[in-house]
Amino acid sequence: MTVKREDLMKLARDVYFNPTFSAGEVSGQDALRNAIMDALGGEQTTYSWEKHKYDVFEIISTAIDAVMPTLLTNQFDGIADIRTVNLGDKPLFECESPEMIRVGRIAAGTNDMRRQTIVGSRFTIDTEWYGAAVYAEYDQFMAGDINWNKLVDRVAQGFINHIQSKIAEALTASYTTLGTDMKISGVATLDQIVKLAQRVQVKSSKPVAVYGTKAALSKIAEMANVQLYSGSMKDELNTNGFLGIVRGLKLIEIPQAFKANSDRFALDDTKVLILPEGEKIVGVVVEGNSRTVEPENTTRNDFQMGFETMEKLGVGVLQLKVYGMATVAE
Repeated sequence: MTVKREDLMKLARDVYFNPTFSAGEVSGQDALRNAIMDALGGEQTTYSWEKHKYDVFEIISTAIDAVMPTLLTNQFDGIADIRTVNLGDKPLFECESPEMIRVGRIAAGTNDMRRQTIVGSRFTIDTEWYGAAVYAEYDQFMAGDINWNKLVDRVAQGFINHIQSKIAEALTASYTTLGTDMKISGVATLDQIVKLAQRVQVKSSKPVAVYGTKAALSKIAEMANVQLYSGSMKDELNTNGFLGIVRGLKLIEIPQAFKANSDRFALDDTKVLILPEGEKIVGVVVEGNSRTVEPENTTRNDFQMGFETMEKLGVGVLQLKVYGMATVAE
């Protein structure tokens, strides 16, 4: 790869998050295409592909690695602690002990007190390899019909959607393991949500907020009978789909997403999370750089070019964090 890795990563981020970005006299998209053409030795032929394809694969992996952490952070920054680490590293996720330090009366002349630990717990999250495979016809390659920028973007977004689904699965599973005092069974009332938020706030000694999809947060506006309130609240609900604050509780949207190749939503629209503000209850680990390789094709007899991109990923809910969950719809 003739382009420096850090320069290519910056270019990939600029192109993804600013489609009108230009690099000198060419557009950012053309700059990335030019980098791939340079990797192919300046010519787009069957032989140049066979000779230089792993240089192209390196560019693809570098571009994916550049945009994935930012995409993840944009989507789940409010609830997820996202760690990008070197291959073989196992980052520690720390949970402070939620127990309050007890003060008790002691008899004069004695030191008979029960000690409490001030150290919380530490967790690691196991990672596994996940992969996505794509292909194109050689004729498309030869005709210059492959949009490399869009191809990189779609592969990166495929991994993001996969992680979104894993986060949704982890949160759904965590609901069943929460203590009965930290969740509301059945469809909650607004009074119950406020009471649960108060419990989370007292237990964590931090201000709390309610997190959920737009559909879930809109249910809280229904509970609040917003039609009985001021016109500005009605305007806010009509503009955003939910209210920013209800009964002193801040409501924060988690963007919804579809499951891969499906019209089913990845995140549960029937539940909301009550979290201390700034607390991350989900841990996400992206371990090492992505790997892009040529798929095994000894059994194929068609004339296609393709690649497989693999990422080592892990997702987990940090169960000892202080948080609550409530059901807001059937």
